[in-house]
Amino acid sequence: MEIRYKQVETINEFIDYIRLRVDVFIKEQKFESGWEPDEDDKISKHFIALADNKVVSTARFKEEKKGEFHIGRMTTKKEYRRKGIAKKLVGFMVNEIMKLKPKRIWLNSQVHAQKFYEKCGFNAVSEPFDMHGIPHVEMEYKVR
Repeated sequence: MEIRYKQVETINEFIDYIRLRVDVFIKEQKFESGWEPDEDDKISKHFIALADNKVVSTARFKEEKKGEFHIGRMTTKKEYRRKGIAKKLVGFMVNEIMKLKPKRIWLNSQVHAQKFYEKCGFNAVSEPFDMHGIPHVEMEYKVR
């Protein structure tokens, strides 16, 4: 299985990207209907992992403040989880952000995914908090 990592470039890639987020956040995790897509999609850079030219993992980032980049909406199709695909997608995105000379890279992780993001180089910087009924923790990437 060949996996490719890239920024979303076409409307069809974007539609598949949103479809996967809806499948994971709305259908699987039972987030509120209408939560996906959101207004931040207009100002974010979107990234995907493709397996056999099908979108299997997604994430986005946006510059919240000058030099501060927020990663979000990380999803992976169930059958592609625990294969290292999402970790490589995070690495791909961090490399893209590093080209922009960031002061800070951060994200809000669901508590059950905290260890995954630690393996990606992030560290928790908050106590758990509720976001949409799911416990989250804020995490930062060590920018050198």
